[in-house]
Amino acid sequence: MDVYIQQCQHCRSRNLRNILVRDDAQRVYVQCRQCDQLVARYIIAPGGYFHEGKDYESFLRTRMLDGGFLSGRDLKAAFQDVSDSCAKGFDEAVRRGQKKYGDPLP
Repeated sequence: MDVYIQQCQHCRSRNLRNILVRDDAQRVYVQCRQCDQLVARYIIAPGGYFHEGKDYESFLRTRMLDGGFLSGRDLKAAFQDVSDSCAKGFDEAVRRGQKKYGDPLP
């Protein structure tokens, strides 16, 4: 895993905003809050959007937008898997980022 803390290529700021667009292909546009320039665009893979702290209904809405329909039992297991892996992945990313950039992260 390689960890990268994104920054604006125009002004070098790390003060960024994610703009989530939910349509046929869910996209995230990253905008610099300092100079308002576009920094990057990401397309979220099907089933790839997970919002910590939101409930199971949020997960179901995301799956519906992705067209991913599973049985109720499978959906519950998928939600738990995503929740667990997201928490572990985030912890690992922060740990590696701190190793690379120092603590606190930029």
